[in-house]
Amino acid sequence: MAESAVHARLVKALIAYADMALGGLANVSVRDDAVRPLRGERPPRVNGYVPDLYAIDVPTTATLIGEAKTKADLENEHSRRQINAFLAYLARTPNGIFVLSVPLPASMAARRLLVELKAPFHDARTRTVVIDGLGAKQC
Repeated sequence: MAESAVHARLVKALIAYADMALGGLANVSVRDDAVRPLRGERPPRVNGYVPDLYAIDVPTTATLIGEAKTKADLENEHSRRQINAFLAYLARTPNGIFVLSVPLPASMAARRLLVELKAPFHDARTRTVVIDGLGAKQC
């Protein structure tokens, strides 16, 4: 499967998770390079980066940022900076949720990366979740 097709499948998993976590009334914005944007909306820039998915519930009580990464993408410095920027943003929001969607072979590396990157934000109550094709696991 081509990398863009894998990425699109990972983004679809993010959308399904956001619908489940925030409910059917969630305002979901999806980056259009992966999946056709919902209602033409694109996610806002967050600390200099545009996430694959940005969702809030209605009325706003939680913010969910989702990022889809292939195994190769997960291991580069750009991804580390991007995820760190999203975690920093969510640390300043009530009920922040960061969801990382990866292929199954990358799930352990994704969990290790999130544990490492969220350490500086230990006072924040941001939930971090990895979706790996077998399900969603909080870490």
